[in-house]
Amino acid sequence: MANEIALTTANRVEIVQSVIQATLPAAEAITAGAPVRIDVTTGKFTNANGTTAAEARIYGIATRTVAAGAAVTAIRKGVMDGWALAALAYDATIYLSDTDGRLSTVAGTVSTALGRVMPGTSTTLGTAYDKLFSVEVGG
Repeated sequence: MANEIALTTANRVEIVQSVIQATLPAAEAITAGAPVRIDVTTGKFTNANGTTAAEARIYGIATRTVAAGAAVTAIRKGVMDGWALAALAYDATIYLSDTDGRLSTVAGTVSTALGRVMPGTSTTLGTAYDKLFSVEVGG
């Protein structure tokens, strides 16, 4: 999908702030930065996508790349860095993609907003602010 947001850090994201998070085993291989949901049968994290309401029941964003069976932490509410957000405006909405385990600049079939682009002000004076992902997954 052309509107997907790429991760710029290898196999992990930078956690700026974590307000709500959970750690569970992965039901399948999960990549850092992937939106994940809780599998209703196993209770494990699995990749989420926006194709159906069941697939779009996202818990949060995975913080690192893991193989099936390994523990992974997902941020439900917080601030993360590591995505290619330079082309997006501050306060732009980030959505769940129809592609499994991906974020997008446009809504998937089931429109699921995951958060917004926010300014990171800890940059050198006189330079543009960084662009961070403010994760705020709904109930």
